[in-house]
Amino acid sequence: MAGIRGKSGPPANQNAFKHGLAGITQRRANGAFTPDEQTIREEILAGLIADKGGERQIGTAERILAEVISSDVALLVTFNQAIENVIKNNQKARQNPKALAQLDGYKRPLVGSLSANLQRFGMERVAKVESLQEIIEEMREGDGGNEK
Repeated sequence: MAGIRGKSGPPANQNAFKHGLAGITQRRANGAFTPDEQTIREEILAGLIADKGGERQIGTAERILAEVISSDVALLVTFNQAIENVIKNNQKARQNPKALAQLDGYKRPLVGSLSANLQRFGMERVAKVESLQEIIEEMREGDGGNEK
């Protein structure tokens, strides 16, 4: 007898073990973020744009790349948390090299993509270029708005 799909094997075996990473992968494919992931994404995106001199100095391609990088970082944080929970809650997974390799395999493509995109984006910071009008306005604000 071949057994019933999803019910084969002795009770409490690990055949139907669900670790949660497949759900994260599906959410990534659907483009859905949890509130925590969205917060991380927004913080990273703001930092990347600031590093390139701000909204006025970043090009469209750089902006798209920054959005991809920030999304990947948010998902990597989530993957790492899920992997830590699996290892913490499942003694067998912690001692099983095959299970550890499988868990690592979920995040490895994301790490590779993130590394390559960060290299494309560049690590150097760009100083914000201010217009003459912005400099004059800052000087006036420093004077308390009093003109001489």
